[in-house]
Amino acid sequence: MGYPLQAHTGLFLLRRDGYLEARDPPPDKTSFTIRQTGIAARYVATHTHSAGGVYMGYSTAVGQWRLGAVEDVPNYPLVAGASILRSTLWDMWARSMIGPSLVIAFLALLGLLVYRYLRYYTELQEKLRSDAEMAIWEAKERAEVTLSSIGDAVITTDTQARVTGANSVAENLLGKKISDIRGEPLDNVFKIINETTRETVANPVHRVLDEGRIMGLANHTTLISADGHEYAIEDSAAPIRSRTGQILGVVLVFHDVSQRRQLADQLAHQAGHDALTQLPNRRLFQQHLEAACQVGQGVNSFFVAILDLDGFKQINDLFGHDSGDVLLCALAKRMELIFGKQNIIARLGGDEFGLILYKPQKIKEIDVLLTQALGKISEPVEVLGSLVTVSATIGISSFPSDADDPGQLLRLADLAMYAAKTAGRNGYVFYNEALEAKQQLIAEGIHMAEQALAENRFVLWYQPLVALHGHVLGVEALLRLDTGRGEGLLNPSHFSSALDHPLLARKIGRFVLDAAVHQGMLWRKQGFFLRVGINISARHLLDSDFMQDIHAILARYPDFPRDLIELEVTESAPMLDFPSAITTLQAINALGIHIALDDFGTGNASLTYLQRLPAQTIKIDQSFVRDILVDNKDLAIVAGVASTAQALGLEIVAEGVESLGHARKLAGLGVNVLQGFAVAQPMPAEDILNWVAHYKPILRED
Repeated sequence: MGYPLQAHTGLFLLRRDGYLEARDPPPDKTSFTIRQTGIAARYVATHTHSAGGVYMGYSTAVGQWRLGAVEDVPNYPLVAGASILRSTLWDMWARSMIGPSLVIAFLALLGLLVYRYLRYYTELQEKLRSDAEMAIWEAKERAEVTLSSIGDAVITTDTQARVTGANSVAENLLGKKISDIRGEPLDNVFKIINETTRETVANPVHRVLDEGRIMGLANHTTLISADGHEYAIEDSAAPIRSRTGQILGVVLVFHDVSQRRQLADQLAHQAGHDALTQLPNRRLFQQHLEAACQVGQGVNSFFVAILDLDGFKQINDLFGHDSGDVLLCALAKRMELIFGKQNIIARLGGDEFGLILYKPQKIKEIDVLLTQALGKISEPVEVLGSLVTVSATIGISSFPSDADDPGQLLRLADLAMYAAKTAGRNGYVFYNEALEAKQQLIAEGIHMAEQALAENRFVLWYQPLVALHGHVLGVEALLRLDTGRGEGLLNPSHFSSALDHPLLARKIGRFVLDAAVHQGMLWRKQGFFLRVGINISARHLLDSDFMQDIHAILARYPDFPRDLIELEVTESAPMLDFPSAITTLQAINALGIHIALDDFGTGNASLTYLQRLPAQTIKIDQSFVRDILVDNKDLAIVAGVASTAQALGLEIVAEGVESLGHARKLAGLGVNVLQGFAVAQPMPAEDILNWVAHYKPILRED
């Protein structure tokens, strides 16, 4: 054979009657003599009119499944055919399809991957879109819930300052729903004014749109709602920007601070006003005075006054603090009416008031005003069912003639007020240079007393007290100061300011206590039992260590009879702190020491006051005793005091007995103890015993 054949390929000639004429390769399962029954013979037999065709089936010639094709041989009863083993054909096809199959598989895989990627991407985009929508919804919901629940009002606008949104708080404050104001110019719905001037306040949103930065409202801004209600507000406005920074609108956040501002106003009022009377307090008064001094420089004049109530302490102590509060409030209202709104009146503390009098400016008119004020203040006030009265003492300084400094004006007014008190109270005094000179004398007296204490130059002299028709009862210890310059002894009038000085009162008091009791002990050892009267200053009496000083004296002189010690306190001293004074005096009585009320009649003591004080003796002040022979008023006062003392079972001592006539008049009034120049003048301790030994009663019983 001269033609190439594929492996497992066969060529054959087959007669139409089914006999095999030739085959290459030769058959190994049949022979040429046998009529063939294989697939090729059956195909030819069944397709007698066909010129050719293709078949596939089992070949009996080789015993295999084969694919073949036959074609008529023209002019012969033969067909030529070729066949190939089916498995070989498949192998060939498979080999021929490896490349394309790989390409197809790759493309299919690639397509699958692309499909899956596109599907994943699509699903991812859908998820991202869904998540984004959910996030936007949640953010919107959260924002709406937040805006609805926060206490601040929120309004949003566009770039034309038209309202685009508002939360419920804003709706409440504006008095309108968002549906009614959306698209409206903000100025039409957000109306703000200054709470003091009532002038319109510029809306901060416009400045935000113009300047592109956060803006706040001016202080003291008030929002007027649609229903006319007013709210004190604070706010800020900020721009809303796009990603590129372009302003899209403005968000305005504000809140109602009415209660906070009201509380701040209340606190400010409380900080500058007295809680009881609602008058300005010392702090605010000082501010007013400083401002007045600054404004008034070279232009205006005005007066500064210190007003102190006389007798308030006694009412406070006798009737209680509630009564005192009622009295202060009533008097504060009176003074506001008296001095008017054009002037400043303040409570500086306790029963002390300060005045800045802008009108009137003439001295004569001020005289009239102050006289009227004193009269009104002294009118009775009903306090818890009782009528009580007090008076006032006023000291006045003038700006700028007396001083142009606030502190100096107050000091000078205070100085004048104390001068008015010294003059008898219930009056007023204008500052003058003589008062300054007097103040200098006071300072010198304090300095003098300090030196005397340091150099042991204080001494005691003694003035006897005698029974009207009998013997010598005792002596009063009188403090004197030796100048050390051979000028003799100075009485307390030269250094009286030191006796109640915070740093000196106790030191001087302890000296007097020790010196007097020591002298009493010396007389006792010589057989003379004299009662020793010892003057106690108000400050020493009310000192928290006073009882400690008393116990120290008693411990130092345990053998001296306590009933020979008589502590003399002025009538006004306990009034400074009545409850404390009562407690102290009762403790003194409990120790067996007597109490005498000295200078009685010069203060404002009432019968109730006298009844409550644990005193055994009343000493009528010499200012009343001296003129009883010529002044019926003084006589009536002495008679009244004597009668009251007798009713209370108290011993009565008359001071200032200067003549036999005085003694006789006093005897007729029931006064039983005398003291004064008609009896004896003060003398040094060493002269007392000789005087006592030779004393003869000033009056003899008939």
